[in-house]
Amino acid sequence: MAKSDIIAGLDMGSSRVTCVLAEHDPESDRIKILSGASMPCKGLKGGVVVNIAETQRVIANVMESAEEKAKEIVGEVYLGVRGGHIMTFNNRGAYNIARSDKEITAEDVSNVIETAKAIPVQSDREILHVIPQGFSLDRQRGVPNPVGMEGALLEVSVHIVTAQSSHINNLMKSVSQAGFRVVDTVYNLLAIGELVVSPEEKDLGCLLIDIGGQTTSVGVYYEGSLRFSSEIPLGGDQVTRDIAYGLGTSMATAQEIKEKHGAVLSSLVEEDRLLQITGLDARTKKEIKARDLLDYVQPRTEEMFEKINAFLQNCNSSDLPGGAVLTGGGAMLRGMNEAAEQLLDLKQARQGFARPDIIDCPEEYQNQTYTSAIGLVCYQYLKPWGVNEPAARRRPLMLPAAWWRWAKDLF
Repeated sequence: MAKSDIIAGLDMGSSRVTCVLAEHDPESDRIKILSGASMPCKGLKGGVVVNIAETQRVIANVMESAEEKAKEIVGEVYLGVRGGHIMTFNNRGAYNIARSDKEITAEDVSNVIETAKAIPVQSDREILHVIPQGFSLDRQRGVPNPVGMEGALLEVSVHIVTAQSSHINNLMKSVSQAGFRVVDTVYNLLAIGELVVSPEEKDLGCLLIDIGGQTTSVGVYYEGSLRFSSEIPLGGDQVTRDIAYGLGTSMATAQEIKEKHGAVLSSLVEEDRLLQITGLDARTKKEIKARDLLDYVQPRTEEMFEKINAFLQNCNSSDLPGGAVLTGGGAMLRGMNEAAEQLLDLKQARQGFARPDIIDCPEEYQNQTYTSAIGLVCYQYLKPWGVNEPAARRRPLMLPAAWWRWAKDLF
């Protein structure tokens, strides 16, 4: 298979790097997942690079592992980003059709979106996405696609995603030094939303919650579009840290305990169940009640949902009949769906997994670890917008290490 047929999604999470390789089947219009790999990364903190050399090393290892499994070589990736440096806002634009022929063209749509994004942006920030939410034609709102219609005044509402330039550049350098070229830089929440949220949920109104290690991304959909989004500086790692601190054990042990025995609701924990844990010295052992974990899990979970609720109140979006869709590693904690329903006063909440009509995915990759990376490989085929997306970020030249990756296959 030609190298250009392989799509690579590289998810730079809060503290983990995940890669998925896939190919698009034009006949079925489905994405076939070929392989994947995921590794923790100490060079990342909250989705931001704090050590380029370490991040570059992990990227190279993750990509090579995925390539070996798929028996393919790739050179380009769709790069997924997240973190507190991401900022979003809404804006409107207007464009007068001065021609005698008033029929709206694709160029007119492009022009009106240009007016919506023509706003002052700080010199250290850049626009990642400009997402049309809806058009108005001669003051008539609710026009999904104005192309072919006639009118004199075309208006658009957009959702704009911006990022800190230095943080994006450091991610790009890490990918470049690992030997790969970035085709496009994508806000993870957008890619996930197109993959796991159904069109019906978007129309009705729903909340997407992606719980990462150190940040939680939230997005509000209604009338078919993303209306609001935000990054909350709280994630699953804080719960792990609370457990480690409270029980006097290592982060690794706390993570294992959380994954195997942690729960958000007391009704999900056996009353008299005992757990044996190892102390920081790796030798001392002690027993605790499984219910004691609630003292560390519940407060952080409540804090996270309080922040999400404040976000919903700020954007006046508390009434969401479609409920919530939860993704990310933190969403796998038992009882998280029920907690979202209770604490956010929603009628329903569910785990978000890739829609089966979109992808053909082996079972080993059908879990929250890979959801974001899978969203990235599907992104270019699923996004309903596509007009006026900022130009893809490309590095001009591969480093010598990358040349060797390609050259070694010739001998």
